[in-house]
Amino acid sequence: MAMPRGRIRGFVRRPTPDEVAGLGAAEHLSLTPREAEQYARILDQTFAGVDRVDELHAPTPPLTYTDRDPGGPVSDADDPFHAFIRRCHVKGAAAGVLEGLTVGVKDNLAVAGVPITNSSRTLSYTPSTDAVVVSRLLAAGADIVGKTNLDDFSTSGTGESSWYGPARNAVDPTRSAGGSSGGSGSAVRSGAVDLAIGVDEGGSARIPASFNGIVSIKPSQGLVPSHGLTYMDHTIDAVCPMASTVDLTARMLDVMSGHSDRDPQWVRAKPSPTSAAATLTGGVAGLRIGVVTEGRDPALCEPGVLAAFESSCAALDAAGATVYPVSIPLWTDAWAIETTLLLHLAWLTAQSDGAGYSHLGEVDVERAHAFGLVRRLEADSFPPFFKVWLMGGRYLHDKYFSTYFAKAANLRRALIAQIDAAFGEFDLLVTPTTPQVAPVLLDRPAEDPELLSRGTTMVSNTCVLNLSGHPALAVPSGADPETSMPTSIQIIAPLWQDALTFRAGAVVEDAAGVMPGGAAVDIAPAGSR
Repeated sequence: MAMPRGRIRGFVRRPTPDEVAGLGAAEHLSLTPREAEQYARILDQTFAGVDRVDELHAPTPPLTYTDRDPGGPVSDADDPFHAFIRRCHVKGAAAGVLEGLTVGVKDNLAVAGVPITNSSRTLSYTPSTDAVVVSRLLAAGADIVGKTNLDDFSTSGTGESSWYGPARNAVDPTRSAGGSSGGSGSAVRSGAVDLAIGVDEGGSARIPASFNGIVSIKPSQGLVPSHGLTYMDHTIDAVCPMASTVDLTARMLDVMSGHSDRDPQWVRAKPSPTSAAATLTGGVAGLRIGVVTEGRDPALCEPGVLAAFESSCAALDAAGATVYPVSIPLWTDAWAIETTLLLHLAWLTAQSDGAGYSHLGEVDVERAHAFGLVRRLEADSFPPFFKVWLMGGRYLHDKYFSTYFAKAANLRRALIAQIDAAFGEFDLLVTPTTPQVAPVLLDRPAEDPELLSRGTTMVSNTCVLNLSGHPALAVPSGADPETSMPTSIQIIAPLWQDALTFRAGAVVEDAAGVMPGGAAVDIAPAGSR
């Protein structure tokens, strides 16, 4: 953002004593007229420091890859699965470990010079810097070729809330591609891109991976920088690689991972990049793998999903692992805990105009300004889950004094402790990724209550790991014999042991095959491979 030099106007307007009295009342302070005058003078002095901030420059890294075409919207003929909001092209490095591969970027992540829509009818915003993960993929030789469709502000699991219309499953276009990163899943499955970036706050990359029969990992919390994202909360947001195979996903994670001082997430270390691709042939012989009983409940999971899950467990057993059940009692309550937290955390992120307080990385000042305008002028266009978080968060904050945030935060710690205790006995944990295959999309307009009721039926096994922070890899486990739709197994490792999930994922992939399920329509990507 440009800074003033030698300005004579445009300073922060100082509040009058009457305004100070009103500000105090909003914060439950009963100021006398004299106190209001005193604090007006104090704030005048305080805001002199704020004015100085306008005149100081915080540098941002220059763009390295400047061969960019922002492109534009796509037609049904060019994008039959509604996977993209727009096609664009950013040329990456001439050489690298991802040289020649094409990437779709979820349209809530910054690509400089290309608008971010969040799949919302609200005002779009065009960033001037790349997200850290985008810069790393370009440096590894990949080309960015599109911004992918998603649920409106990433707030559902079917894609049906997207203002641009839902992404469609490339296996069966009448069915959901999942959410919120459904466009990324559909783009990979259809062959429109080689790789895609998803974002996961309750399963939003693993759900599309499951529904489309592709691979994705929600990394250890803090391993992959979330810089450049439309944030929900810095302890829950996860930026995720998505690809057709375990190998490609591992290679993508190796490029995307590692510490960045631009990252808003806070972790007790500076994580190093993974080397997951180098471990794929390690196998699972001697590993102890726990089947989370709460996650494979027949009352929760469809029969075809369970049958494919059991086949994957049998493949792991045949490869030398020891596979047996384990109970994690709070597992089934994870969504109630996350919902309670998001009512407070997403509401608080909105109060900070999208930046999120306790942000320790680089903040896009103009993006915060744009979000603030949208929140104040176009809030009626927010999606239903966002409205629930705004109203419910304020209500619980004002009426119950954030006690439910405190209770949910403590239950989150208890859930983490239960999972960590299981890792005292097991090397990996497994569940079905989603309890069902991709549902049939609505074929008519729907009101908010119906969209809300459909949007979270698939999160019971995925949301747990957004709360706990543990890495979770979604790998196709087969296909449902009744619908021919893909099924998926979720492989969970201790914190920072992301590479271990890929060893088990490679075994499952060998047994189930790459991208199982009904034949997808073959759409050749422009400039791909």
